[in-house]
Amino acid sequence: MRKRTLRLAAACLLAVLGSGCAAVEVQVDLGPAEPSGQPGTAESYYHFILGYRDELNSRLDDARDKLSRAVQEDPKSAFLLTRLASLLVRQGNMSRAEGLARRAVELNAQETQAYLILGGIYTARGKLAEAVAVYEKLLKLKPGETEVQLLLGTSYLELGRNQEAVDLLQKLVKAERGDVLARFYLAQGYIRLRKYDEAERELNSLVDQQPQFTRGLLMLGGLHESRGNFSKAEEIYKKILSYEPDNRQARARLGQVYIRKENLEGALKEYERLRQEEPGNLDVHRTLGFLRFERRNFQEALREFRFVLARNPRDEAVRRFVAAIYEELDQPALAEKELRELISLVPATVEGRIQLARLYAKGNSAEKAYAILDDAAKQHPKDARVPFARGGILMRQKKFAEAAPFFLSAVELDGKSALYRFNLASAYYELKRWDEVEAATREIVRMNPKHANALNLLGYMFAELNKNIPEAEQLLNRALAVEPSNPAFLDSLGWVYYRQGRFREALLKITHALNQQPEDAVMLDHLGDIHLALGDAPKALDAWRKSLKADPKNKDVQEKIRRHEGAGRRAR
Repeated sequence: MRKRTLRLAAACLLAVLGSGCAAVEVQVDLGPAEPSGQPGTAESYYHFILGYRDELNSRLDDARDKLSRAVQEDPKSAFLLTRLASLLVRQGNMSRAEGLARRAVELNAQETQAYLILGGIYTARGKLAEAVAVYEKLLKLKPGETEVQLLLGTSYLELGRNQEAVDLLQKLVKAERGDVLARFYLAQGYIRLRKYDEAERELNSLVDQQPQFTRGLLMLGGLHESRGNFSKAEEIYKKILSYEPDNRQARARLGQVYIRKENLEGALKEYERLRQEEPGNLDVHRTLGFLRFERRNFQEALREFRFVLARNPRDEAVRRFVAAIYEELDQPALAEKELRELISLVPATVEGRIQLARLYAKGNSAEKAYAILDDAAKQHPKDARVPFARGGILMRQKKFAEAAPFFLSAVELDGKSALYRFNLASAYYELKRWDEVEAATREIVRMNPKHANALNLLGYMFAELNKNIPEAEQLLNRALAVEPSNPAFLDSLGWVYYRQGRFREALLKITHALNQQPEDAVMLDHLGDIHLALGDAPKALDAWRKSLKADPKNKDVQEKIRRHEGAGRRAR
């Protein structure tokens, strides 16, 4: 008994697999060609044969007309309805094809090809739930059919029914160990379920089977990126480019990995090649501009950004970078012009207004800055960035009492922002509102136990107040576990050691900190106190004098020098 094989072209089923999914050639054994599955009259058979010949010769319009005539002669033939529906799908006439396929399955519930066509049409038209229902019914008709399981699994993924997709694809992978696509989509399902170890295992097995399966390698590289394994991601993207040097996605991802690894030279090299291959790609020019900016190649960055703005003048990020370049070049008038242009083109911009306000504040035009922010606050009363920006300007002006309420407003609008809370805590610290500092920093640490700056601020405050010293030491060790070489954290821990009477250890920590910031007034002040505690008044005076040079208005240091100068001279 002969068998028929259905081959649906990729163009017909592309939408079945959805975004991120590639079309597959579906081969389904339709079973024996029973007489009921063929044209039922001589006249219909005649027109079918003529249409089939036209189809083979790519005369699709003629084939459609002849198949339509065949259907007229035998309107209850599920076979003819299905063949005509398949041809109409190829021509893009989805509405008529859907109606014919539905009639076919109503006439013959075993017409497998019609189900496949109907499922593909539903998916192409965004009717994913209907597509799933069709594939589920088809799977009952053909329970062991690999391709039907794959179509249903990918449809589950498209609907976000990720666990069902994984359950189905796991069975398929177990039954068909060599099925690369099943393993690929299973890995995609695992990623959506945040089961990254399982996804990595499947992708590694996949590329072991097919070392040059590019989509699998790209997914594996992306997985490594998301997990912070940038060296592994780099290795994978380089592998793709070794056999597919024109793969732009791999090259762009490699460039992004270099950026993450702070290898700006490597990133520039990749993006410059992308620019040669795609000279009109605005994203490539944008990224090159950002990279040039980071390397302080401002004129080259401007060239890239101007290319983008000439084609998309409303690009907010690019125009703000252009303004930042003019600030760096000490051309505030040009920076202001760019930001004013941005506000006129994108009236809803918040960041543009904030950047302009900061530009005015930097130029000692505080009233202009406040006017800009007042306008932004009226337009965006619930945007925490606006009061936060005003608080930042006031902090830089050392108007801590005025800054604190604005930081508090930002926190009230966005309580999840550790940045806003930390700035509020910093303002409270300057105001010596110790209880509020402690409350704010403890809340930050509760939200993020590894927030190094909050750990340091709380620990240093305790050291300054000479209270909770054991806890202060723990807090600062936690901060240093996150940033082991941070000079401010080293100084804070040294100051805790000073409070504990561990003067030699304190000297080591603060000396280490000063090696990185040799002119820091606070660290030099601490160094002087430690030398005095160790009985070395001349070294103490030397450190205090350096501290006073760095901060001439510090009256406490002035008093220390006055009080100990006589002792220092006698020691000499």
